[in-house]
Amino acid sequence: MRRPENYNTKQGEALLAYLASMKDAFVTAAQIADHLQREKVAISKPTIYRRLEKLVSEGKVEKYAFGDVAAACFKYRDPNAGEQDAYHLKCENCGGVYDLTCDEVNHVSRHIYESHSFQVNDKKIVFYGKCAWCRKGVL
Repeated sequence: MRRPENYNTKQGEALLAYLASMKDAFVTAAQIADHLQREKVAISKPTIYRRLEKLVSEGKVEKYAFGDVAAACFKYRDPNAGEQDAYHLKCENCGGVYDLTCDEVNHVSRHIYESHSFQVNDKKIVFYGKCAWCRKGVL
């Protein structure tokens, strides 16, 4: 017997709750699995991947695949936050990924579209460099 499409399990709810608790952080499926294991939530890695893909298709979670990272990252999508940030900063030293909220960057995409007839995929724009903590030698 097939489960209804909106079927939720305690494991699935725990996964979504963890992502929501991470707010703006990007996490991998392996990090989610580690957390759920520490919390004694019995869920297999294949189930985590299936549940993440379902949450992505439902619009509850954003999936990001950065070219230099083997594993995709996932981020909770707050239903009350409106449009999510599209641009990201990736530290080449510690691997941290951060949202970039900046009107100046939005002008670049608009310029490219209006002046060069090219529509940029905003979800894939990543600026690489070194974060403030790594520049200060904290990390």
